[in-house]
Amino acid sequence: MLASENRQRFIDDRRSHLPNVNEILEALEKTYGPQQATGPTDAYEMIVYLNCGYPASDAWCSKGFDVLKREVGLSPRELLAAPRAKLAKLLRLGGILPDQRAERLQEIARRVKGDYGGDLQAALTGCMQEEKQQPGRGVRAAKKILREFPVIGEPSAEKILLFSKLAPVAAVPSAFVEVPTRLWVGKPGKNYAADYRAARDTLSAGLAETLEARQRAYLLLKKHGQQTCKRSEPKCEICPLTGQCAYIQLQAADRHVV
Repeated sequence: MLASENRQRFIDDRRSHLPNVNEILEALEKTYGPQQATGPTDAYEMIVYLNCGYPASDAWCSKGFDVLKREVGLSPRELLAAPRAKLAKLLRLGGILPDQRAERLQEIARRVKGDYGGDLQAALTGCMQEEKQQPGRGVRAAKKILREFPVIGEPSAEKILLFSKLAPVAAVPSAFVEVPTRLWVGKPGKNYAADYRAARDTLSAGLAETLEARQRAYLLLKKHGQQTCKRSEPKCEICPLTGQCAYIQLQAADRHVV
């Protein structure tokens, strides 16, 4: 059997026999312990936070966000009143491209003040009222609003809905999409968006539709990506999921091609 045929048969079989999501999460929590979210949990402040650091990471975003909150304030009125040069100077603590990030923050503030009366959370809550009447409609409307803002794509929009407690969507950590892909399928595809949606669908099917269950899954997968299942050099030798991970099993299958 050719290696490519062996690999594809394994992947196809894996897709039809996915391991239990909750068992995987239990193993991860046993290894890393319960996880806590970093950063704000208000939708508007989460957008500001994600624009406060670059390259985007909890460390860079937290540094930029904290100094901005302390020295200027976070409200649309405060951000618009601040000189852009001052914002850029403060945002240097959050990494590179501070001028661009300062411009984006004032764009965010201007949009929230002008389009949503200064209260983005209320606008998104209104979308969720539509969700009660027609499932899926409110979430789509809320994601459309969120994606109007700088650096907010579908993964970030879903994270905001989940952690601002607006909707229990099965968000996947955007920087660690390869983690659930390796766990359940073994091999990332060529399209990030397709991999993201596949991972989200797997989590959605396997998890209780509650904020708590889906926040827990997000945080544990993120921790696993940070600590063990790294993008370029996964530490498979210390992985707590050796017997369940499709990526590890696929490597083994490749080594035993007949």
